[in-house]
Amino acid sequence: MLPTKILKLRLSRIQKGKEHLSTHDKLMLVSMESPDLSANFLLRLFKMSLPKQWKFHSETEEDVLYTRQLIQLIENEFIPAYEFHARKHAWYEQCLEYQLNFLVTEPNQQQINHYLRQLDQCLDQQPKLDLLRYFYQQYPTVQHATALAKSYAGAAEYSKAIELYEWAAQQSTQRNEVAFYSYIECLIHRNQSEYKKGISDVEHAIDLLCRFEKPIDQKSYNKILDQSISKLLPSAILESRSAETSVFADVGRGLNSLGKTLGGIFGAKDLNIPLSKDVIASAPQLLSTDQIITSLERTATLQQSFRRWIGEEQFQHYLNHDAGLLTKFWLEMEADPASIETLSDPFSRLQLLEQLASSTRRLGELLDLADIQLILDQGTNAYFGEFRLNNQHPDREQLFVQREKIVDEMAQFAHWFYEHILTVYCDQQLKLFEQIQQTLLKQPIEQALWSALFAYQFERQSRAQRLMEWMQAKLEKTNDFENLQAAWVALRECRSFSDNDIPSKIATIQQELAQYKALLEQQKQQIDQDELNIVHKDEE
Repeated sequence: MLPTKILKLRLSRIQKGKEHLSTHDKLMLVSMESPDLSANFLLRLFKMSLPKQWKFHSETEEDVLYTRQLIQLIENEFIPAYEFHARKHAWYEQCLEYQLNFLVTEPNQQQINHYLRQLDQCLDQQPKLDLLRYFYQQYPTVQHATALAKSYAGAAEYSKAIELYEWAAQQSTQRNEVAFYSYIECLIHRNQSEYKKGISDVEHAIDLLCRFEKPIDQKSYNKILDQSISKLLPSAILESRSAETSVFADVGRGLNSLGKTLGGIFGAKDLNIPLSKDVIASAPQLLSTDQIITSLERTATLQQSFRRWIGEEQFQHYLNHDAGLLTKFWLEMEADPASIETLSDPFSRLQLLEQLASSTRRLGELLDLADIQLILDQGTNAYFGEFRLNNQHPDREQLFVQREKIVDEMAQFAHWFYEHILTVYCDQQLKLFEQIQQTLLKQPIEQALWSALFAYQFERQSRAQRLMEWMQAKLEKTNDFENLQAAWVALRECRSFSDNDIPSKIATIQQELAQYKALLEQQKQQIDQDELNIVHKDEE
């Protein structure tokens, strides 16, 4: 830092020549002992480096006077001009610390509000944390606690942030939705196994979100709830979600589909049965009861939570007779969510255990898709084999007619599945989710168990909703490619449903595919024979 006498002269020069001096010139004048303003750009670049630490003088009144002017210059010109460097090295924080020590020792609330707005743009590092902590300690208000908590969260000091957010919430007379979401994010990121005895950070976060009524920012609420659910659910469940596809692949498929559509308009006939593994993988996968139950049985903490809720003695007694109590509990809740409305006392829970122990509810068997499953797993070539057909082949038209039958049959199946199976299923899962939420909110059920049940049903109904939206978008398009991808996805998902019409519709599609395969085999044999005849003729 320049001596005050020199700084005084330099500031005077800047004031007089401010119209023709650049920001870089001004910075050189206040930071260098011998600035050469006539030097070219490259020479300046090598001679001068941007300051990291400002050393402000404060011994005399004159020191304070001219330091004040320098700080105004730093805040008004240098920080905007060198924003990245200034934020990295806390220029604003250095200026504010000096002001609080020597210029504004007792700031009013309006001034503090201004400081907080400026600090909000700074990086969450130690100088900023020190200043926010000073405001909170000197003036312990909800606003100051929330600002400090936000900065702690930005610095990944989640425990400190959580403590401050909780204190601020206790002091507040009305809820702060933004602060609440930030608090939930801290719980998710910290992700400790015990927020308190028997419940983890994420389980506590989900419980709070479920009880948060009428959010104003529904988009943020849905986003943070989805993050919480994703953090709680095991990896085996998350891995069965849809896969992301690249933008370039989507564009390429779109152009290819457009080309085939235009080709059809001008008379070209496509013989392929289009199947894109990437497109099918991008479709949301439904979460089946079988997947949920498998996950429940493998989650030890959930089993322990269920045991605590039921009561150790009763649980142990019935466990000796039936190890699948939690599984049966889920199936019972699926079938009749209202059945758990009376579980507020131990006697009712004992009755539930007796009911579960004698329950005969079982999972239904998955539908066997036979060759269709082979196609879904390995692609069309695994079933049809690779084939080539001359454009002038006499049997080409017969194969094309059969191909059109398959396309029509599969498109009809996709529309039927969407309208009569998926839409109904989506409504059922949403209602079940709402029933479970409302029922469990009224009951003193073990919090960890409650959060898990909520999470699984939320995941199931949200996947159903996303799949319905995905299929609707595909079926609204008029080209074969999009319609058939929807059909393949419908075939993939229909295995979990027990509708009586599904087996017959699957059988019809299977028959048409088998007929198409038979025609291909005949034509491949004919081609092989024709080639063999040509070889024999050449040999003669």
